[in-house]
This record gives sequence, C-alpha cells and structure tokens, in this order.
Amino acid sequence: MAQKLRIIPLGGLGEIGKNMTVYEYGRNMIVVDCGVMFPESDMYGIDLVLPDYSYVVQNQDKLRGIVLTHGHMDHIAALPYLLREVKAPIYGTPLTLGLVERQLREKNVFDRATLTTLTQGEATHLGPFQITPFAVAHSIPDSVGLVIDTPVGKIVHTGDYKLDETPAGGYRTDLETLERLTRDGVLAMFGDSTNADRPGRTPTERVVGETLDRLLSQAGDQRVIIATFSSLLARLQEIMHLAHKHGRHVALTGRSLVENVKLARDLGYLDVPEGVLVDIEARVPPSKMLILSTGSQGEPRSALNQMANDQHRQLKIGRGDLIIISGGTIPGNEEVVGQMLNKLFERGANVIYGPMATVHVSGHGSRDEMRAMLETVKPRYFIPAHGEARHLHLHAQLAVEAGMPAERVFVLKNGARWVTDGANAWMDEPIAVDEVLVDGRLIGEIGEIVMRDRRRLSQDGFIVALIPINEHRQLVGEPQIVSRGFIYLNGADDLLASARQEIKRQYRRGSHNLQRALEDLVYRETQLRPVVLPQYIQV
Repeated sequence: MAQKLRIIPLGGLGEIGKNMTVYEYGRNMIVVDCGVMFPESDMYGIDLVLPDYSYVVQNQDKLRGIVLTHGHMDHIAALPYLLREVKAPIYGTPLTLGLVERQLREKNVFDRATLTTLTQGEATHLGPFQITPFAVAHSIPDSVGLVIDTPVGKIVHTGDYKLDETPAGGYRTDLETLERLTRDGVLAMFGDSTNADRPGRTPTERVVGETLDRLLSQAGDQRVIIATFSSLLARLQEIMHLAHKHGRHVALTGRSLVENVKLARDLGYLDVPEGVLVDIEARVPPSKMLILSTGSQGEPRSALNQMANDQHRQLKIGRGDLIIISGGTIPGNEEVVGQMLNKLFERGANVIYGPMATVHVSGHGSRDEMRAMLETVKPRYFIPAHGEARHLHLHAQLAVEAGMPAERVFVLKNGARWVTDGANAWMDEPIAVDEVLVDGRLIGEIGEIVMRDRRRLSQDGFIVALIPINEHRQLVGEPQIVSRGFIYLNGADDLLASARQEIKRQYRRGSHNLQRALEDLVYRETQLRPVVLPQYIQV
C-alpha cells in the first residue's frame, strides 16, 4: 500500500503564536517550528502558553529533526520544554540557531539537541524529506521559507514573510529561488495568514527609517527613548546608524535587548558604528543620548513599563523626554499598552506611537503579497496557516478569488490531520490537542478548572468558612467566616449570621456538602459567585 503524507498543525491555527507543524510520512516525521504564545489577559498567573506536543513525544522514534524558519519566540521558544522530553537534531540558519542555543543553555537542555546550519538554496535530507530553505523578508534577519520535497510531491511552507523590495538589512523574499525550486509543480502550500484582513501591500521597512530620521532631526535637546521588540534586529540596525548620523550615543536597557544585540554583533548581523554604544549610566548630555528599550507591549517587567511606573533603577522619565514606541501592539495587549502610554504622558514625556506616525510596520505581507505568493507557487492544494480564525478564512477566500477551486482549499484547526497521496487530499480523524500552560515551574499542570477558579477569584473573590469540629466530626463551636476580594464583612452582619446559620442547619440535617449550600446562600443574598472554601478545624 502506498504511503501517505500527513500534515498536522499542533499550534498556530486559530491563534497568533505557538506555531508548530508536523509533517509525517510512514515511519518518518519532521517538525517545523516550535513556538510559544503569550498569555491572554484572563490567563491569570500564566507565563507562557505552549503547543500540545504530546503527539511528538509519543512518536519520537519517528522524529528525524526539527526545522526552524526564523528566530522569533512564537517559532522557537517552546523548544527548551519539548527537549526535556525528546532528543532531536535542530536545523536553522545561523542567527536562528544562535538564539536557540542561548535559550537551551539557559534552560539547561543544550545537551538534548544537535544544532545544524541550513544554507539558503541548499537541500538537507531528513529521512524521506528533502528540505530546501529560501530567503524571506521578515522583521528578523536570516528568516526562511521551506520547500519540502516528499515522496508524494513538494510542499511550500512559507514561514512569516512580506514582499518588501527595500527591507532594512537587505533581506528580500527570494521569489526567483522559490520559482526555480518549484518548476515541476507544488502539491500544497502552507501559507502565513497573519495580515489577511489588510488590503494592499504592507509598507516597506524603509518608511520607518525615514520617520525615525525625521523625528531625530526634530528632537533638538530632548533625550530620546525608542522602545521596540528586542528581536527586530533590522530596525535596531537602522536606529544605530541614525543615532550615529544625528550625533547621538546609544544605551541599551532590557535583558533580552542587551543579549540579542551582543549575539547579533558576534554573528555579524549587526554593524554598530565605533563609539556609538555606551553604558546606560554613562555621563552623556540628554541631547546626545538615545536609549533603546524593551517594553513596546507594556510587559510588566519590561524596561519601559518600569520607567512608566517610576521603578527603573537608572532612568527617570520627565519633561523633555521624547519616547517613540516603534512596535505594533499585539492583539490582546491593547489595554496594558494604553495604561503604560497614559503613565508616560502623565510623567511629562512627549510620546509618539502608532496612530501618530509610521514608527512601525508589520513583518507580514498583506493581501496583495499573499496573492502574489499564491500566483508564484501555484499549489494544487492550499492550507492557510498562522493566524486567528478570521485570518485563515479570509486567506482561503483570497485563494479562491485567485482562481483556486474551493474544494482544494482547506481551513484547518490545531490537531487536524490533512492527508494526501499526491493525487487527492482529505481529512483524517483529528488528534486531541490542548493548550499547555506554563506557570513558574509548573508545565501543563494548570488546567481549565484552576483557570476557571482564578477567573472567579478575579471577579468575585473568595470566602473561607472555618468550621470547628471534634474527632467525631461534630460541630463544637461557632463557625467563622473569612473573605478576601468579596465584600467588606465587617459591614455585612446579616450575611455573616445567615452563613453561620446555614452551616449549623446543614450539620443538623446530617449533610456535609457545605460548599454548595454556602455558594447558593451567597448568590441569593448578593448575586455574586465567590469561590467558597469550607475549612474544618479539629478542636
């Protein structure tokens, strides 16, 4: 019986982040990317969200390698967690592997992987898969898409890309190489959908450079602080050159920024003019200083948020400071970013951000670029990837508008199993996947019940009923009620009395299901549903 190719997305479909895709043929499997997603605003206490990679762990004897498209956290940052459970060779371009190595060493799992460099345009064989990377323009250097040759046909995995003809850093999407690699036809394309709701083309990175150049020329005696993503190395390069042009020194604040700049310089991906970089505490006049900072997303522990809250150890924000937020707000972060902006304005700073000037452009292509990619690749089948549900469906509609038959366009969910024998394609029974939540040292141990309780605690607080009993579990004293985040109990005598009477009544009836009884009582009296915890104290 002929073998079949299966494509199984474990993350990145129906969401922004935790990109991870399995390609499986017979007893062979490769994984493309292994990223995280940052928690949504109602995921209280959660640090990161991982893809559910249990399928890879269960089938690790088939795993021939993990191939990475680029070094952003939503594509590589789950690797240290996966490698605690499997050993695997990892393939990527030099900068991507440099970023991966740092993460693996920090998490003490570097010995669990071998790192192998991919060269753009050159094939690497992993079992029956032949992987050939091609350069793409994105917001981090050394990004690639992949042409994956399989026994049933070629797959194009685009990775994150835009068709920027004048990108900062000079990394263009190499459509010429892609066309050469796919001349004999493409079975399927797995394509980035992030900006499928944006018409036209994504503006070139060059317009950001022009805007920053203008703002620096107008800054006068102001100290300038620019907050951006620490992985936007192309933009960091542009800022270094602009600072040198305008006679400013550059200081860095934020651990990830300091580490990424050092790594990029060591690997030759960042050229810093002589004498431009100085220590954050260097005695430099404000008019000659430009501070590069993390925190464009309002992250609680980021350098810029610490400045906004007057908690930064070296920097105090005040009148005369020009702050430029050179990073688009990730969906879900709007509220925290807005709060940070308000605090910066209240401290007297002049803040420039997205709606006010073109200080950021996306690293993902918009609809015209997606259409151009489809027309270049001409796949027989198309699978929209990397985006929320609306992005996937809009990308699918675009493919049909571009001439693809609707029955050859598949909108998948995480865990779906898309199968092809090279002539036809269909869906197999999906595998069960769930979000894996990271809370400190706990990985996957925080489930929906705990998260539901945390949401209830955040909304209505909790009540603890302290119930004195003897060794025969008989009530021997007056129950006490303790509350946090619910209501001020000192002014709620009637409710307290009712709660005590309810506990005694339940005991007289011989019922020990006090939690449900107290929950019902509190809801009748207040229309609130705090978490209720009966606590028995033997006396």
